[in-house]
Amino acid sequence: MTDLPDVPPEHPSTEPSWPPMWVRALLPTAILASLDGTPLHGYAIAQALGARGFGVPRGGSLYPALAKLEEAGAIEAAWTPGASGPARRQYTLTGAGRDRLARERTQLTDLAEALRPDDTVATSAPATASHIEPARSDPAPAAASTGGTDDHRR
Repeated sequence: MTDLPDVPPEHPSTEPSWPPMWVRALLPTAILASLDGTPLHGYAIAQALGARGFGVPRGGSLYPALAKLEEAGAIEAAWTPGASGPARRQYTLTGAGRDRLARERTQLTDLAEALRPDDTVATSAPATASHIEPARSDPAPAAASTGGTDDHRR
């Protein structure tokens, strides 16, 4: 994720650039991406998420997500002395977290590729997903009858 929105890091956007459903679904991945390269404490992670276009999350969504990532072994937390105040929890990406981030970045790239217009979709299958069409046991449902003929199905 090298293309970040043009938001100065000292003033990240409090409003997300994408639909809230996407932000919620991708929050764990965005947290991992924020920690890729440097350990951060919660406030710094929130600011990094804002700079990435996810908006600055409230503690009620950020800290539960951090706890789940820590429980899954994707990040580690340690108390570190604060520069001018109390100690803070600093979060670090683990090897498992790096692997997960790489896998999710690939999956998101594959997803974006699958959503391109048909004339730009690559002919090869995505790196991580298989192209298995769901089997249909029933024929497609007929259009609602409007009293006309069914010429459109012939």
